[in-house]
Amino acid sequence: MRNVILTGFMGTGKSSVGKLLATELGFRFRDLDEMIESIENLTINEVFEKYGEGHFRSLEEAVVRSLSDAERMVLSTGGGAVISRKNRAVFRSIGCIVNLTASPEMIVERLEHDDRRPLLKGSKSRETIEKLMRARESFYADADIRIDTTGKKLEDVTREILLFLEGRD
Repeated sequence: MRNVILTGFMGTGKSSVGKLLATELGFRFRDLDEMIESIENLTINEVFEKYGEGHFRSLEEAVVRSLSDAERMVLSTGGGAVISRKNRAVFRSIGCIVNLTASPEMIVERLEHDDRRPLLKGSKSRETIEKLMRARESFYADADIRIDTTGKKLEDVTREILLFLEGRD
């Protein structure tokens, strides 16, 4: 297995689980949003405000494309990265796709004090979150394994992923 790609809605634990998983595997951890922020020298919110979502998605595709030769990496993607067919094709070609899920109630709770989510800037309501989750469901479902993180410890989610990966090797 070359890489592990973590997909899922915002607040499902991709970055937190990804860091622990990378440590356990001896891989490097990369966060797609952090890579974009570094390139643009702007926060994700600032990219959205200054250039719009279309520009952000183009940047995201370019960064994902640049990872096509990556080895021994755990990649935490942004919540909407899977919308792009091109991104999904790269993810599929470079490694194992793990989709993390959580209940809308858990996501509301986890994002309560988080102001770094441009698509939730107007509302972090359960209804807004459920609508976005439904719109992305078919893209999230295109994964090798799906794990619900609702009420679970990071270590337990990481252990589930490791057990799945062991079974694939």
